[in-house]
Amino acid sequence: MVTLRNLSLEIERELDFVGIDEAKLDARLLISHVLNLDQINYAIDKNKLISEEDYTVIMHLVSQRLLRVPMSQIFGEKEFWGRLFKVTPNTLTPRPDSETLIQVALSTGFDKQAGLNILDLGTGTGCLMLTLLCELVNASGLGTDISKEALKVAKDNALCLKLTERASFILSDWTENLHKNKKYDLIISNPPYIGLKEKDDLAAEVRDHEPKSSLFSGPEGLDDYEKIASQIEAFMARDAKIILEIGYRQARDVEKIFLRHGFSNIVIHQDLAGRDRCLLIKK
Repeated sequence: MVTLRNLSLEIERELDFVGIDEAKLDARLLISHVLNLDQINYAIDKNKLISEEDYTVIMHLVSQRLLRVPMSQIFGEKEFWGRLFKVTPNTLTPRPDSETLIQVALSTGFDKQAGLNILDLGTGTGCLMLTLLCELVNASGLGTDISKEALKVAKDNALCLKLTERASFILSDWTENLHKNKKYDLIISNPPYIGLKEKDDLAAEVRDHEPKSSLFSGPEGLDDYEKIASQIEAFMARDAKIILEIGYRQARDVEKIFLRHGFSNIVIHQDLAGRDRCLLIKK
């Protein structure tokens, strides 16, 4: 049987050989996931012997990582705003950058006890809307997506978070299937915003393993912003706010799209790295 120390080194070497930047971290996470070790025990118990059964399971996970399958898909979950969300190959992995949208939403002056109506366009895992429903205890939300598989994941996440009474989901291409008379106080979205010309520059984990319909939006990554801007006003309540994630170089281009469609109250917000990350748009 191999020791924890030797297994760690073996996996680190294999991951490093295929160009995975965080080979040491990924090795620890993969091993700890199977052996149920916390970071301290992983560090101090290097002489621990690994059973053949555990070794087989660990190396199966490693084989997936060597193919550049994202860690979130290997584990089937990802933390977002302190909560775990189910992730599959049919959904984008929730990312820390997207937490900026939650920060902006919670700091825009909404009454946190009010019965707000939230619309999440392109909901994916549901992480944006469901997080807001956890924080805004009297709010209700509708998530839309063009993927039946993604909607099933979002529904599973709503169930795990005990939000099924306040969260609903429909199959829709942006606003296509929304009820024409329903108005929303907060509209939030992380739409596809990568240009097709950028495809070859993406990490293999993203390019080869995340749903293309959630990544790419025309040659410049702007096509879906145009669709949203042209459709959304009819679904906005009187004092509604829109919060849209953007690529860090897209702020001015997306702003121009919404200005062209009659929106004039637009504020750019940065993420923790100081990069443009979302737009707050009011009527």
